[in-house]
Amino acid sequence: MILYMKVGSVTNAQRGAAALKRQGYKPVIKRLENPTKTDGCGYVIVVRAQDDEPVNIVEKSGVRVRSVDRE
Repeated sequence: MILYMKVGSVTNAQRGAAALKRQGYKPVIKRLENPTKTDGCGYVIVVRAQDDEPVNIVEKSGVRVRSVDRE
């Protein structure tokens, strides 16, 4: 499964990605093409995972995850 975690800024995306890397994940930061007002600056952390553990890791690192899409 691929998780798309929307965060409010590029700084938060970098912090969340760093926390995931420390846990052995390989996150990618992407910019949304047409962010809505609720998306903040429109950055997404993309990571492949078996469950929602990466979301918990990002939130425990102090980054607010606005929403999560799964594919």
